[in-house]
Amino acid sequence: MDAPISIKRLLEQIKAKIEPPFAAVCVVGEVSNFRGLGKHWYFTLKEEGAALSCAVWAGQQRFLAHTPKNGERVVVKGSLNLYVAGGSLTLTLTHCELAGVGDLQARLRQLEAELRAEGLFGRPKRSLPRFPKCIGVVAALGGAALRDVLEVTQRRAPGIDVLVFPAAAQGDRCVPENLMALQEIQDPFWKCEVLLLVRGGGSLEDLWWFNDPDLVRAVAECRLPIVTGVGHEIDTTLVDLAADRRAATPSQAAELVTPDRPQLASELLRRSDALVARMQWRLRGLETTLNLLTDGTGMRSVPDRLARSEQGLASLDHRLGRCLPQQSTQARFDALTRRLHLAHPQRRLDQAHGRLALLRQRLVHLGPAAAGVSDLPRVHEAQRRLLPAVNQILIARSRRLEVLEARLQGLDPKGPLQRGFALVKDHLGKPVTSARALPPDSEIALQWLDGERKGRLS
Repeated sequence: MDAPISIKRLLEQIKAKIEPPFAAVCVVGEVSNFRGLGKHWYFTLKEEGAALSCAVWAGQQRFLAHTPKNGERVVVKGSLNLYVAGGSLTLTLTHCELAGVGDLQARLRQLEAELRAEGLFGRPKRSLPRFPKCIGVVAALGGAALRDVLEVTQRRAPGIDVLVFPAAAQGDRCVPENLMALQEIQDPFWKCEVLLLVRGGGSLEDLWWFNDPDLVRAVAECRLPIVTGVGHEIDTTLVDLAADRRAATPSQAAELVTPDRPQLASELLRRSDALVARMQWRLRGLETTLNLLTDGTGMRSVPDRLARSEQGLASLDHRLGRCLPQQSTQARFDALTRRLHLAHPQRRLDQAHGRLALLRQRLVHLGPAAAGVSDLPRVHEAQRRLLPAVNQILIARSRRLEVLEARLQGLDPKGPLQRGFALVKDHLGKPVTSARALPPDSEIALQWLDGERKGRLS
């Protein structure tokens, strides 16, 4: 019989033998007796006829893909550790995921590729209405997702109508009920302008129904803009890719489609202040214009220039009357004369008088405090600059009249007659510009500067 060894020595030898070969082992089983002691997690991974103690240290918890829960079937990876002081064997976890998640992920990637090839994810995304009057919500009755949507909508925009179309969030009834709700909610009778498809968070299996190809196609073909809020921020389903906008949570989905009332009130106040400031600036400008128009200093030469302009127009009209032998030319000169009258400076002065009368009427309501003493230097400076500006405008108008007069003189049909030419007219009095325009033996009239003679072509 060999010499006996201590228990500690035996366990240390076992520890040295079993730990290296099982430093990275993958095990599948059902979670039971999950508990937290201090910052660490402990549970039992079991199957029929066997059980294994597992532990997750505090520093490793945030790296797990899934938090184990009682009753779940999970796949775990870790290393075997023999606790010598207690004689217990424990699997220390470094990874945990639901059993079958790998198969689901592969199936999800395959579905995404197939639906993307159909063009369901690449269509142009529609913009959301800024101020919708009615919102349609597809959600499970009594769920947290619907409650969050209603709370956000009531807080941000209580005047918006919210129509709820109930549909199961998971299970065999999920896809048919959601398809029926989406079809019904698009009916123009309900007058919905934007749709919400929301569901609370859950595992990949719980959200798998929102990867159904028929439901994804229904979302992509929806005639109304649709926002999805399925799961939490880390969850992404295929209906999120097909929707016009994807929200991280149901609450954020409600925020995307509702205007923020406090923000709108702030924007309205800002624009009102800007409008008041603009109106005040405009009134100060009109006040300055009124003071300049009512003060006659510096404008004594304006009536004289206007009178000379009127005399120039009258002289031009007289000259036009002496050089209109043809009817077509007469109409052209009449049009030019009307344009000259419309461009006369007197018309602008009449318009200014009309504005002056209106401003005087407004000043009666404003009271004597409308014109402050502080504006007098600015008014005097404007008066000083007014006379040169008016003189410059009148000089430009006078030059314009001279140019028009020179052009009209160049168009005078009697000019060639003064140089010895004769004007040939037919029996209707129209000018003849070509020898082939009249047949032989036609009556013509020859007009010279001092008279007219009739004849006949040979």
